Amino acid sequence: MTPKERKSLAEQITTNPLFKLVLDQMEQSAVERLIYAKEDTAEAQLRVQAIRNFRADLEQSLSNPTPKSAPP
Repeated sequence: MTPKERKSLAEQITTNPLFKLVLDQMEQSAVERLIYAKEDTAEAQLRVQAIRNFRADLEQSLSNPTPKSAPP
């Protein structure tokens, strides 16, 4: 996937009105599971980290400037 395609897909995802709502709810739920976990917090930690990594990856895709081609 080219950087341009990646940026385009990231824009499509982040402009969806449900994106922030769904990701925020998923993260909140995962954090609550982590807080109230009696055993095996590793799975809950992985869920929180996966959500945060996904969000960070989208933001990085949006912030990467499109490389300019060299002049002929």
